[in-house]
Amino acid sequence: MSSKPEDDKERLFQAAKTIFFHIQDLSSFTNTLIELLNHNMNTQIILTTVKEDSNIRDFFEQMLKIVAEIQSVVDAANKNVQNEPLYSKITMTLSSMFEQSTNVKELYLSAKKVFKNAHIPLIISVLSHGNVLGILASCITALMKFPIMNLQLSDLYRKDTREQSEATTSEKIMSSDPPEANMTDKLKKLQEAFKGENATNPTAFAAEQLEQIIRNLGPALEVLKKATKIMETNISLFKKVPEK
Repeated sequence: MSSKPEDDKERLFQAAKTIFFHIQDLSSFTNTLIELLNHNMNTQIILTTVKEDSNIRDFFEQMLKIVAEIQSVVDAANKNVQNEPLYSKITMTLSSMFEQSTNVKELYLSAKKVFKNAHIPLIISVLSHGNVLGILASCITALMKFPIMNLQLSDLYRKDTREQSEATTSEKIMSSDPPEANMTDKLKKLQEAFKGENATNPTAFAAEQLEQIIRNLGPALEVLKKATKIMETNISLFKKVPEK
């Protein structure tokens, strides 16, 4: 049973909007990670930027460069500290995500005996143990094969200036649909991105392709989100541990 044209359009617009906010979230979580590295490992990695008039391919190419730079930093730090006697024990404990049985104070003080900055093994362990950077790089590389890379972010969705900045991603996805005057133009651009596929229903096919992007990007985004949250939470715990 074929779908209704209006249903296909709604699927397409909602998928495009979801990708738009996924990209914004990807930039935000990556910037959180960069700030953690710059503050705790004395790096000078430049933050990502997301502009609605930017080409989607340009954003993902920027992301790949940043991921490669972070990987280089992590590899260098890992090489410098992995020969320390306590490193293996520390990283094993950290990679277990600080189970309830972990004595955070003991771990922190042990780490301080070996590392000038006890946050370094935490960052290395979280990124390496979960293969966070590898997952992110593989995901972005796969996504860059999709035809929408030549579109601008605003072709996916343009935020309504009336939206409240504190609204959650899910709230944004469900609100502020594109003005009627812009819907035809957006529909045409999204359909044309996949016009070489000879689909019998261009709108439904484009929606399916965008939904596949969401399925690919979503898990990688969750991995990055979880990693940054673990680092933020436990670095905060370290700061609360008394030195004596």
